[in-house]
Amino acid sequence: MISSSLRRAARTRWGISRHQYSTIVSSSSSIHQPQQHQRDCRLIVTTSPRLWDADNRSSQYGVFSSCSSHLPPANDEGSDGTTNNDQPSHTTHKSDDDNNGAIHIIDASSPPPTLNIPLQRSTKKNKNNNTSTSLFEIPSSFDARAQSKLKALATAKVDTEVAKQAYLELVGSSNSTTVDDNAKALHNDWKQSEEELSHAYSQAIKYTSRILKNPKATQTAERLLLEWMDRFTQSFDNMDGTASPDTVYMNKKRMIRTINKIVPRLNGSCASKNNEVANNDEKVVLPKIHIPPPTEKDYLNVLRAYSISKAKRKGQQCEALLSNMLEVAKTAAFYYSKEDRSWTEDRVHDVGMEMIDGDGERRWTGWVKESIPKSKAFSIAIKCYAGTTQTESLERIILLNHIHDEFSKCCLQKIQGVYNDDPYVLFHSIKSLKNFQVEQERELGMKWIQKLHKFVTSHENIGYLVNKTELVEHDDDESEEQDDGSGKPIGQTTIDVTSAYTTVIRLLAKLRGTKGVANDARNILDLMHQVQTINEHGFKVEEGFGHEPIASIDIRSNAYNLVLGLYRDSKDEKDSMKAVNLLQKMVDAGSKSLSERNGVPIPNEQSFEYAILALSHMTDRKKAMQVAELLLTLMEGQDFIEPSIAVHNAYLKLCNNLLHGTPELFDKAQEFLGKLKQRHDVSPSPETLALVIKACSVSEREDNEEVLATATEIFSQLVAQEVTENSALALTDGAYFHMMKCVHNYVGNEDVKKERIEDLFSEACQRGMCSANVLSIFRNSVSDEEYRLTVGRGRLADKWIQNVTSPLAQKVRYTDGSKGGRGKHAQRKGKSTSGWVKKQKLREATMEARRKGKQAKKFFKKV
Repeated sequence: MISSSLRRAARTRWGISRHQYSTIVSSSSSIHQPQQHQRDCRLIVTTSPRLWDADNRSSQYGVFSSCSSHLPPANDEGSDGTTNNDQPSHTTHKSDDDNNGAIHIIDASSPPPTLNIPLQRSTKKNKNNNTSTSLFEIPSSFDARAQSKLKALATAKVDTEVAKQAYLELVGSSNSTTVDDNAKALHNDWKQSEEELSHAYSQAIKYTSRILKNPKATQTAERLLLEWMDRFTQSFDNMDGTASPDTVYMNKKRMIRTINKIVPRLNGSCASKNNEVANNDEKVVLPKIHIPPPTEKDYLNVLRAYSISKAKRKGQQCEALLSNMLEVAKTAAFYYSKEDRSWTEDRVHDVGMEMIDGDGERRWTGWVKESIPKSKAFSIAIKCYAGTTQTESLERIILLNHIHDEFSKCCLQKIQGVYNDDPYVLFHSIKSLKNFQVEQERELGMKWIQKLHKFVTSHENIGYLVNKTELVEHDDDESEEQDDGSGKPIGQTTIDVTSAYTTVIRLLAKLRGTKGVANDARNILDLMHQVQTINEHGFKVEEGFGHEPIASIDIRSNAYNLVLGLYRDSKDEKDSMKAVNLLQKMVDAGSKSLSERNGVPIPNEQSFEYAILALSHMTDRKKAMQVAELLLTLMEGQDFIEPSIAVHNAYLKLCNNLLHGTPELFDKAQEFLGKLKQRHDVSPSPETLALVIKACSVSEREDNEEVLATATEIFSQLVAQEVTENSALALTDGAYFHMMKCVHNYVGNEDVKKERIEDLFSEACQRGMCSANVLSIFRNSVSDEEYRLTVGRGRLADKWIQNVTSPLAQKVRYTDGSKGGRGKHAQRKGKSTSGWVKKQKLREATMEARRKGKQAKKFFKKV
């Protein structure tokens, strides 16, 4: 039996109290006259403390709510046939500490007009709370359909219990061993009521789980599913199952052992089904009845509710549900297997042994197959982990992938819905990766994307989406296919894998400058085009192209720009022309119709910017400048691109890199600036003027006065664009640095040079532009004593560096030019250091203890 594991599945998700609220809604009836039944509904609420889960820092709850038949039937006076001493008090309430395990019975002569759902968590942690029962009606935030389905479920529970009790009382009161027509009729009513109750559960879960941004709705759907699963497993007797440990994490070895025991039993049942005889002609035996268990859609509805919710540890909760799904399948598979040691011959008359019309299988085999976690369930669990910030999320995703691989080896071609290297599982696994600087994540990313590509481009998997009515991916979101009445699903029929490929390229782009990264990203881009080709033409067969594709992809400019950005930051000369060729491919696509582009996007201004900057790695300066000028001309000739100053600034950056330290750089920059000022479609930006000042500072020319005058004039234009002395609208820390460098290089008088640099440094600090370069050139221009008197010691003022736009490496925090370090905090200006060392040591000790605790917890989990 798995009732304990089912209850554990919900205890950490919603509970915040340290007490268990487990409810048993039961109804009983007694027959006083023929064809007359009296309904007696009782609600039993027990409270008892559960185990405290130190991992989750939350309360543990056992949740059970169903119509139970274990209560004695009511007598003619309406009592339960128990003495007053055996009955618990109806009105007495004690505190939780003084009344552990107390039972409170609330009697009602008729079913309530509205469904009362027991709370699974307390909204207040009040130890002095004198009430042990907590009920709430259907929240008004639920939509009309969800409310109606929940009310229908409440009615179905009562009807099922009435039908069950009517049959059991008739059989118990009859001394005959034969089955009469009345018993058959009541038995059939009970069977139909169980099936109707199963349908009511399914509908209630379906519509409550679809209510978005409502924690109570997800909580209700979860509770109903666990209640349904518990009701199914409780209907089997003589089961020698072992309870799961007190954890909601999935056990890899147990899951693999269990699935490898279940699948052979399914195959064995199919081989021997024709040799079993359930009934004989001389004696009629009515089959034992079980409520049909949840179907795959019911499980997916709750899993999907997890994935779109904002609940904490939802991935952990999905793991618990997957484990409980397998336990439900195990319960049915072992119960109906002759190999089980508890097998009895009367089980051949069980309702699960009935043959399904047209399928040639026993009913219990369908129950087992529906409860085995499929690839879709694993993918949703991985998706829940991918959206969390838990430190062990990647570890759990890897574990789920390993378990899914073992499931696929065991269930492939035997159970529909389990696939080797399922694209949804790989899709969400790839989306969970965050940092390719970690070697493990990079290896996993490349491994998973190769598996995904192999699956969606292999003609062996053509039947994957045939007659598939479950959810499909569309840009991280999932939408349900609907039927237009013709029996065929409408809407999306392929898997959109765009974000999976783009995620890998984006993570590779964060490794700019690393050897080989640009080639890896380009290979991923080529794989995207292979998927695009299959999406347009289908799979290639002997007679040409045919069959519907599995995946679709939308290759956009950002994917190309990420690869161009890697070429820009690469130090390999060969990558310069690769960037130009890739850009030319995009330009050629702009002159073709949409159907002839083969998925190649048209370029934008960022594409030209990155391609021009990629030419800075060429050793042939003259050729690089010629290619850059051709790219500028090419951009201006494209109708689909608006003139952009960013591309012209990229050309100036290229000139500063290639012509650094040459006299012709100054002339080149002046000429280019003059052409920009004459144009009407684009005008120089503050960054353009700053780049011209940089060209002046790095040009080695003999006419110092002319270069200094030009730089001073351009710098004055930037200053004129500022509205106040403290604003930073046009000026940047780079402009101040290169202006100070011009003064340092071209002013011969040392006193004048020192005075001007001090004035520029003062202005830079006033505008919050004291970068590392500005601070360094000021330090090299004055004596150590003057530097200390001007800047001081310790940490720089925050307002001095608040407008620094240079990269993070250029930002400084302290007067020695560093960003921090050991012992820096004790030297802050205007801040007392009394007690700082003691507090810092205490903080470090706390962090170290916390780190060791996490390591110990991971160790014990693995054990």
